[in-house]
Amino acid sequence: MILVGLLLFAVVFLGVGWAVSTEMFQHRAWRRRVESGDTDIVAALVEEALASWRRGRPPRGTAASLWAGVQAAQLMAVEASGVTVSTSAQGEFRAEGAARVQVASALDEAIALAARLLDMIMYDVPNLRLGYVRVDVYSTFTGADGTPQQLPILTVTGDRATADEMTWEALTPEEILGRFEANFQRAPNGQPLPIELAPVPGVAPRPTEQAAAEFAASLERRDG
Repeated sequence: MILVGLLLFAVVFLGVGWAVSTEMFQHRAWRRRVESGDTDIVAALVEEALASWRRGRPPRGTAASLWAGVQAAQLMAVEASGVTVSTSAQGEFRAEGAARVQVASALDEAIALAARLLDMIMYDVPNLRLGYVRVDVYSTFTGADGTPQQLPILTVTGDRATADEMTWEALTPEEILGRFEANFQRAPNGQPLPIELAPVPGVAPRPTEQAAAEFAASLERRDG
């Protein structure tokens, strides 16, 4: 029985060691591709993080409306040094007696959302340390013909050098955006005004399956 137990232990130990080593080598390979300027792997790592947040439950203490904005984020453009994501924000209302009263404007929500996404994409995407992250936030307005349309109300670009010097937990969302290059406008009544966005740098991310197939083909040509 002792011999059987030792054999089982050895099998488990070797299996765990193999799995850890394989994952470690994979992570090293990803980091090397990021360092080489491979925008496909940058996009894939960000897309995987966004997908995991869409599947996840809100962290403790995170408002449902804020987490919904995180889950709605989409990768719009990618460069070797950074990415641009977009999402949307709406005002928050609550019931007071027989009426529903706005407690946070769409711009208030957008500021909190942009600060949270900057933090998460800067620091919570495994194997990736981006030089910058740009977040564009849209909200819904009524068009001239009465139909709803989404227009940008906030844009912010966070750079790595500034981000690493900040104590994020000690700052409010508006203070965080104040440390970076941010643009938003508030009407006298506190509501957001549409803004003009600067051209988005980089290229649109390619479908992950297409990029992976081309990478595999390049390895075959190199080894062939």
